Amino acid sequence: MRQFLFTLVLFLGLCCNAQEVDSTAYFDPDEVFVVAEDVGEAERLAACQMVAGVWQYDKPYVHADGASVMGKLGKPIAKSKIKKNLDKAYKKLKINKRWSSMTLTEDGEWKMKVLGLSFGGSYDYDPEQQQLTLRWHGIPLKSHTHRDGKKLYIAFDMDRLLVVLSFISGMSSSETLKSLSFLSQNFRNVTVGFEMKAL
Repeated sequence: MRQFLFTLVLFLGLCCNAQEVDSTAYFDPDEVFVVAEDVGEAERLAACQMVAGVWQYDKPYVHADGASVMGKLGKPIAKSKIKKNLDKAYKKLKINKRWSSMTLTEDGEWKMKVLGLSFGGSYDYDPEQQQLTLRWHGIPLKSHTHRDGKKLYIAFDMDRLLVVLSFISGMSSSETLKSLSFLSQNFRNVTVGFEMKAL
């Protein structure tokens, strides 16, 4: 009996003197659990790294899948004709190798310089669909975009490109933009834009 009481007193004494254990010192939920939002953000940033860089305008880019309604022009001839028209328009709009560039950061931000003006916002890139979505003041602008080494190709639907050029130039009624409108009327499934090179 005496041994039992001694053991009981010793046990109670140890319990009374024991310090509280801070479970958070060994368990941090933020480090243990990975939520869907974290995975999604990691995937988004990984995709952004595929196109991230500082890109300088090099020359017009044309991607044509559809048939021309201008007659029986072959696709190479049609693409060459479109490129010539785009090149003239770009030059008049001061889109050139010296003054036009785009920066795509690894954390999903973009900046563009055209005509001495700067634009920017956030972006997402879908490598499977090869789709780059630029957001400016919450407005999305989607383009077919792919990277080939030190080249980045960005192509828009013809009508969408005209809207972009009208916006950045402030010349929606200019003859330069009007001269390009025939392209959207005479070609189907044509996307046009910019061939960029890495700096």
